[in-house]
Amino acid sequence: MIDNIKEYIKLADSDDLEDNNRTKIEQLSSEVISEIIHNYPERKAWLVHNKYIPIDVLKLLCKDKNSDVRFTVAMKNKNDRYIFEILMNDPDFSIRMAVVRNKRIPIDLLKKMVNDKDDEISKEAMRILKLRDSVL
Repeated sequence: MIDNIKEYIKLADSDDLEDNNRTKIEQLSSEVISEIIHNYPERKAWLVHNKYIPIDVLKLLCKDKNSDVRFTVAMKNKNDRYIFEILMNDPDFSIRMAVVRNKRIPIDLLKKMVNDKDDEISKEAMRILKLRDSVL
């Protein structure tokens, strides 16, 4: 477990891929997570990559003012319905597209994305719905 912010930053900034990956595959203490959220906003998008990030943290970050953070959340497989519902209405095109392409989006929400204001997102939602239907 990574339980201090200095260690996290050292690993995240390391040129050694193995060290760098530790920030994604090891659990982080709640103190480290809180410290990043409150004092290191430029590191929030990277924080989302952590395998063990709690869903409550994702619920908070899906409303972050930084679109890079929201985009990274949109790609997470552990998102719940609440997160998808928030992000599917995001003003940012790339975030809504990431929601449509997330393999965990509930089918009823994917169907709603067919009515997205952007034709490209709407078409992608239809394409993915057809793919899902062919698998079932």
